[in-house]
Amino acid sequence: MGNPAGVRRKQRLKRRKKYEQRLGPGAYLPKELRAKLQAALQAQQAQDKTSSSSSNSSSQ
Repeated sequence: MGNPAGVRRKQRLKRRKKYEQRLGPGAYLPKELRAKLQAALQAQQAQDKTSSSSSNSSSQ
């Protein structure tokens, strides 16, 4: 039959995963923490783009 609490936990995790895919990472975090997380992720993506573009131009 299974543990009902475990089933509910799995359902919550699935719902949370769907929301994060739709709304972006940190969808369940408080607003201030979510803003900090998204800013850090954007900064990291920008840094990755600049490092990959500079490595591509230097290799050519």
